[in-house]
Amino acid sequence: MIALTGFLLLGLNFYRTEHSQVPIKSIDKDKIQLFYRDDCPDCKKIFKQIYLHNLIKQDIQFINLKPINNRHYIDEYTIHTVPTFIHKNKRYAGTQKEKIKEILK
Repeated sequence: MIALTGFLLLGLNFYRTEHSQVPIKSIDKDKIQLFYRDDCPDCKKIFKQIYLHNLIKQDIQFINLKPINNRHYIDEYTIHTVPTFIHKNKRYAGTQKEKIKEILK
């Protein structure tokens, strides 16, 4: 029963993170930024892998670009496509698992 409750809470938190409409107040430069849209098929394809990584490491800041209040990051960070990962001087836009692993290191 406890495991089932934990699994359900994990799933609910995953859904909330993926579909977050909360405006991001500031970028945490120490974390990896993941710029995504919750209606993007490519973002959905990699989101579970990234979310599970973040459960362990807690080193990713998720920025949903769908809400109007977050769209200024598109110009600020020169985002041309989603998903886009940015960490310090590294940047990757796409869904190739090997390239994503390089950014997540």
